[in-house]
Amino acid sequence: MISKKAWIYIGSLVLLIALFILSLRVGVLQLHTPLLKLIGRHDGVDATTVWDVRFPRAMGAVLVGTALAIAGVLAQGIFRNPLAEPTLIGLSSGAILGTIGAIASGAATFGSRTNIEAAIIGAILAALLVQLLAPNKGFGFLIAGIALSSILTSIAGLLISVAAKPGIQSISFWNFGSLSLLNNHTVKITAPFLEVGFIMSLYVARRLDIYSLGEESAHYMGVNPRRLRFWAIICMAILVGGSVSAVGSVAFVGLLVPHIVRLLIGPSHRRMITLSAIIGSILVLASDLAARTLFQPHEIPLGLITSLIGAPVLIVLLRARRAAWVSE
Repeated sequence: MISKKAWIYIGSLVLLIALFILSLRVGVLQLHTPLLKLIGRHDGVDATTVWDVRFPRAMGAVLVGTALAIAGVLAQGIFRNPLAEPTLIGLSSGAILGTIGAIASGAATFGSRTNIEAAIIGAILAALLVQLLAPNKGFGFLIAGIALSSILTSIAGLLISVAAKPGIQSISFWNFGSLSLLNNHTVKITAPFLEVGFIMSLYVARRLDIYSLGEESAHYMGVNPRRLRFWAIICMAILVGGSVSAVGSVAFVGLLVPHIVRLLIGPSHRRMITLSAIIGSILVLASDLAARTLFQPHEIPLGLITSLIGAPVLIVLLRARRAAWVSE
């Protein structure tokens, strides 16, 4: 007898595969050759469209969706705050500032390894600043994150405006995210960083269940809270930095997905990590399909779609927690 949770995993994987195939088939250019006949082929318009344009875009959606969803699970777990999310707590803005600073200074080019490393460093510094400035780990932490995020985004905007680097002003997707600039090279460079972050998240998740009992209880059960927070922040920075450096800021994925997964399978972080990776991929794939097909031939920034979905969820959560906000 297959359990309910197993059916959830199976159904999610089937939906993910279906959306991935649909992403390869759907677009401005209509394919005249079945996908199966294009496997192994790299000649002709159809093959080039699928393997050089749509395939890296679909793979990028899976990687980014996985990374941001897992980062959201870690953020909500390590800060024990249901509103913690990479964009809201400043990690995405730090990553944006890091990557734009590297490009504007000439130290890196878009899609390079140095660009990704700069984004990760920016995300780490932003997370540490929020930790330092936050008056508490509740809504005060959220307010500090939003404030710092606004400051870092403004600085990044100023860099884009005054940078002498040719073409940097044309990279307009930083604030709303887009998969349009992804190619096979960018995916190949970004994937190893996100894989490292995924492996680290499994290490952190094993201890988050104990940490959720409270810092004192976790200490007595052999988990060092400070060390766990450190590794969680490093892991989130790698996941968010790698994603942002490739596609810009995609908001609310890290907020929405953990809540969905928690409702489906419960609060176990080890299980949440794996299912969140799948649900996050589904959300970003579906959002990207909507972004590039709803108003063809025009394309909507990916982050606008995810924000339209995630912002109402944030409002509901804030209203549900209003009593706690007042008490703090």
